Amino acid sequence: MKSKERLWDYIGWFSIALIILGYYLNANQDISCFVIWFIGNIFMGSYCYSKGTYPPAMLSFGIAILNIYGYLSWR
Repeated sequence: MKSKERLWDYIGWFSIALIILGYYLNANQDISCFVIWFIGNIFMGSYCYSKGTYPPAMLSFGIAILNIYGYLSWR
C-alpha cells in the first residue's frame, strides 16, 4: 500500500514539473507547450482524483481540453 501512495506522490510532483515546463515553453512561443501541458494536466487530474480531491481533478481535466484547443488554434 505504501509503494502505491509513493508512486502517486511521484506522479503529482512529475505533473507539476511538466506544467511548469509548459509555461516556460509557452513564454518562448513553442507550440509543444500545449502537448506538455496536456500530459501534465492529465497526470495532475489523475493524481487529484486518486487523492479524492475531485474539484481540482475536474479543473485539471478541463484545462487539458483547453490545451487541445490551444494547440489547434496555434497550428
